[in-house]
Amino acid sequence: MRTVLLILNGIVAKEFLTTLIAKHLNKNSYIFVSLDSDLLPKNIPQDSECYQFDPCAQDKLREILTPHITDCYLITDRTEEREGIYRTLRSCSTMLQITMLGEIPALADDKQLIMINEAQFLSMRLFEKFPNIPKTARSIGLGQGEIMQVSVPFGSPYAYRSVGTIKQKAWKIAAIYRNNVLILPKYSTTILPNDALLLVGEPETLWDIYHRIKEEVGQFPTPFGRDVVLYFDLLHSCELESCIKQTLWLFSHFKNKRLHFCFLNPTDMEMIHFLQSNPAFNADNIFWHIEYHKTSLQEVIQSDKESKNIGLILLEKQLFEAHRGYLLNLGIPLLKFGLTPLDQLTQSVVILPKNTEEAEKISSVVFDFSTQIGLKILLYDFDPNEERHEQALDYYKHIAKVFNKKLEILHSSTQNPLLWLNRQTQMIQILPLRKEGIKRLPLFSMRNVENLSAYFVKTPQLFVPISI
Repeated sequence: MRTVLLILNGIVAKEFLTTLIAKHLNKNSYIFVSLDSDLLPKNIPQDSECYQFDPCAQDKLREILTPHITDCYLITDRTEEREGIYRTLRSCSTMLQITMLGEIPALADDKQLIMINEAQFLSMRLFEKFPNIPKTARSIGLGQGEIMQVSVPFGSPYAYRSVGTIKQKAWKIAAIYRNNVLILPKYSTTILPNDALLLVGEPETLWDIYHRIKEEVGQFPTPFGRDVVLYFDLLHSCELESCIKQTLWLFSHFKNKRLHFCFLNPTDMEMIHFLQSNPAFNADNIFWHIEYHKTSLQEVIQSDKESKNIGLILLEKQLFEAHRGYLLNLGIPLLKFGLTPLDQLTQSVVILPKNTEEAEKISSVVFDFSTQIGLKILLYDFDPNEERHEQALDYYKHIAKVFNKKLEILHSSTQNPLLWLNRQTQMIQILPLRKEGIKRLPLFSMRNVENLSAYFVKTPQLFVPISI
């Protein structure tokens, strides 16, 4: 649940508050601030607060600003007040998402600020009624909800996803609006927080997608896909029972997903009987089969990509190593089992890469996955030059507030992160997956932590694609 600060004054604020109370008051935790007592709701949720004072009073405003506040709506018709209040808010948090009624040109460079021009908004609504003028999406098509515009919040599973990694069946991302600019998306276009997505598709499907975009916890492996698939080679792999147990445990923490077990190269009737008699395979959302005809993992996955909506692939170490290049080139999240069973993990770790934007792009998966299975989150900031990656660290701190998760940060300028990671026993590494990185042999990428991790790390690993 997000914590929203509302600073209210004037007739627009009153109308906004009326709509909020009537329809959406139970969606978030709120802090109301206004000098006008009529703009402070009388009945508020238990986790909300009301304060009656002049928001221009900087000391009083700073007293109620806490790190838990993720969004602020500054709605006042006093133009002379807006910039002063904004400065106070921004001095307390550089990552706070602020939506302001009115425009101040000097603040246009703030990417965390949305300014709404009242005159422009009203003129656009009037222009929609003008004769012989093309209509907006509201008035074209079937008018049944097959065209929808959705903004992407921080912490959304769709934030920092490339369009090509999102499975789009019965719907499409037709356009992206960013900073008042229209973007016609390509497969490689990355969706950013605060983007507005123009969606086209079946109305029921779009409502489902809307809730997925707005939902901040419990969606992974969405938006990559809905199906979780374990591939297991009965001839060359080992630890069958352990892999099945870990897969079932992990899947029990996911919501509204489907689980598929695919067993390759059956060796004897005793093993087949063991699989057939497993009671866990009888659940409604769990499917399994033994592949008798195809012996190649690549053939099986290629066939499954056409019949399944694969969002996460699970494999044990031996099968992963035999097909590493192909698997990491799929553009599908991949979880490799390690020495520690998944149900014994206590912490997930992200080793900040040289390109810290990659750490930001996997952040929604890091928090979503870790929250679903109850893991603490650790950032390992390794830099031999002792230059901390402050921008990436600040971003993770902000997302931690959105997810209400504690974040541990470990700085080091001397301790090799891979040697350190291999000494951990209850930790899973979550790392970005780039196609260009995995094509290089280890000897040609000794400074590339992500590439080396795919070869040398013994702990469980979750590879998250960031490009198509």
